[in-house]
Amino acid sequence: MYDSQIVMISRAHRYSPNSVEKDTAILHEVGCRLLDKGLRIATYSEDEKEKPLPQAEVYVTMGRDETVLQELKRKQQQGAIVINSPEGIITCCQRYQQMKMLESAGINVAPHKGNNGYWVKRGDASAQTSADVLFRPDYESAMTTANEMKAKGITEIDIRAHITGDLVKFYGVTDTDFFCYYYPGDDGQSKFGDEQRNGKPAHYPFDKKQLQQMANQAATLLQTGIYGGDCIIQPDGTPVLIDFNDWPSFSRCRTEAAQAIVEHIVQKAGLQTIKKRK
Repeated sequence: MYDSQIVMISRAHRYSPNSVEKDTAILHEVGCRLLDKGLRIATYSEDEKEKPLPQAEVYVTMGRDETVLQELKRKQQQGAIVINSPEGIITCCQRYQQMKMLESAGINVAPHKGNNGYWVKRGDASAQTSADVLFRPDYESAMTTANEMKAKGITEIDIRAHITGDLVKFYGVTDTDFFCYYYPGDDGQSKFGDEQRNGKPAHYPFDKKQLQQMANQAATLLQTGIYGGDCIIQPDGTPVLIDFNDWPSFSRCRTEAAQAIVEHIVQKAGLQTIKKRK
């Protein structure tokens, strides 16, 4: 019998730019709710990857470190359940490959060419600083920036046209009813300030179910049931996916998200829960 049924893995600080406290908070709340269900929990910090992973039936991870993800793949091959899957996290971090997969699946993503500027994004790992995501006014300057990134050792670059319209951030958990979205332009909260590029939202009408279906399709394809992302709602209501991430901070809907994540974990892992007495 394992000492713990579930190991909760926190994300290394370098993969949580300006979001360390928020990322810590959602993982903590999920862990508390799992404890309340009578499950045995252990914690592991990705910042201490030199330490061996504890043995467990289930690993619940926000981690993005390549060493930790490879170890989780080995645990998975040995029969453990890993949520989100290490393969899915790796694909989410490799933005260039991620966008190619989404495009090939027929998901509406930002095109390579346009008339309103370009986003140059690091494509071989998740963004860790503001220099990993840069806006350029034209394709020539975008290519110059891409070459500068490559000279610094970044092996993959994703260049996409800027899409005008309402920027919408969304959060979801597959196999549950949970899905929410908000307009960052309404209050100006931003990780790197890039959200301001689209200005104040016009709140164009759109079909929430269509957006949720598109997001869940991407989550299933990328094997990341706990997810977040960004899209542009065009004036005709069409959503265009511009970013997709494994396990965001859910900072604007943490309580509801934590409940859905616990439901997702229990269902996916087939765990037997016992309601603890107060």
